[in-house]
Amino acid sequence: MIAKHQAFFVAASIQILVFACAGAPISLFNVYRAQDGLSHSDLGWVSLAYFIAAALALLVFGRLSNHLGRKPMAVAALLCVLLSCVTMIAKQTSLALLIARALQGFACGVAASSVGAYVTDLGSYRRKSWVALITSCAPMIGIPLGAVSCALLVNYAPAPKLLIYTLIATVAVMLLGLLLQCEETVQRKGNVRSALTPDFYMPKAALRPFVTLSAVVVATWSIGGFYQAFGPEIVATALGSDNALISALAFSSVMVLTPLGGALAGRFVAQRAIGVAMLILVTALMVIACALYFGWLEVFLAASLSVGIAQGVASSAGMSVLMADISREHRAGMLASVYMVSYLGAVLPALVASIAANYVGVFTLFCGYAVLAGITALIALLSCTLHSANRAEPSKPT
Repeated sequence: MIAKHQAFFVAASIQILVFACAGAPISLFNVYRAQDGLSHSDLGWVSLAYFIAAALALLVFGRLSNHLGRKPMAVAALLCVLLSCVTMIAKQTSLALLIARALQGFACGVAASSVGAYVTDLGSYRRKSWVALITSCAPMIGIPLGAVSCALLVNYAPAPKLLIYTLIATVAVMLLGLLLQCEETVQRKGNVRSALTPDFYMPKAALRPFVTLSAVVVATWSIGGFYQAFGPEIVATALGSDNALISALAFSSVMVLTPLGGALAGRFVAQRAIGVAMLILVTALMVIACALYFGWLEVFLAASLSVGIAQGVASSAGMSVLMADISREHRAGMLASVYMVSYLGAVLPALVASIAANYVGVFTLFCGYAVLAGITALIALLSCTLHSANRAEPSKPT
């Protein structure tokens, strides 16, 4: 049996690998478009399938680990990763890519809720900021890792469409073997059917921090969804480069520094950190719009890196406040609620963008995303301000 402190790193690695698998195909989008005849609209629908599958996994299976255990759900996530890799190795068509992305989305939904709860259980003896960093930033660590690794293979290795999935599948098998030796952290319960009933877990005391964190994740995940669906096209058309590594770096730039922002969040008061981060986000989005309009690659990358830092600060600060008083049996449900809002924040704009991509260019699409992110960032700012004011208000004498 693996020791508890080692099992924490196994669970965290599983969560990151699942999202790395989801990030890998993004660097191949231009290859699929050139070699397999996929259109921009096809890629938009493929990304939408990923987000819908993740949202469904969170909505329906988010609390299942409370009944079956954390380990079985982590096993399910790894098996979905393996099946998606086999699908992409066997055939590279639009249907195969859509099926593989749906499997990856389902795995991400399970990882965000059940594996995230497993990380929280196993990390209970560590600093809260560590656990908040992993649970809030795992997608922003894993997805860029997968995208950049795949881009390097596209540029410098043979058969990149096969090699990247073979490597991911190999790591998944290794982690599966380690997972089977880890301890379970919850006792299995009956009444599994009730866990499959779609439900949002929301204690009254957590409503205000949930609203704040929801606004943060919609603002940041919507922009991440834009980069995921249209990142290669941004580089190819707006910034004038067809290099796969440049495309991966451009896509990853919006999230690669998120862990750094998450680490910085623990050094400041949570409400103040969220407020400053949202101001940075709005400023960075305006700079990105200018960079796309004028074709400034370096400015685009710098502003996108700023978005990643802002996202890390705000998400980790918001997650630490939200999860502070959530009991073990409700952690998976709470995380599922958070990530459900996150994926909806990516799904709904992606649906509109997939249709609009046939009629407008990436600059116009980005402007629409930026307006949405600006509005939700403003909501997060107002929520933080009200929360801070309520906490500072002295209690009335009785």
